[in-house]
Amino acid sequence: MSLQTKTLNVLRSGKQFTAGQIAGLFNSTEGSVAARISELRAQGYAIYSNKAKNGKTAYRLGTPSRAMVAAAFATAGSQVFN
Repeated sequence: MSLQTKTLNVLRSGKQFTAGQIAGLFNSTEGSVAARISELRAQGYAIYSNKAKNGKTAYRLGTPSRAMVAAAFATAGSQVFN
């Protein structure tokens, strides 16, 4: 299973994780996890980033808001939804 798939599965738990936490789970690097998160976002997954209490960026999988969908449509038009 690819790191991208593993990362998505972890985020599907509904909890938030830092890149370091995900990297630790799968014996990877924070940079590699960040790259996989970027790829997942490019595929249309709504992955949000928040500052955790320790000051590090934490990621969670969410549902895009109406404003986000409208912004995507305004930027790329209807082909973004095909």
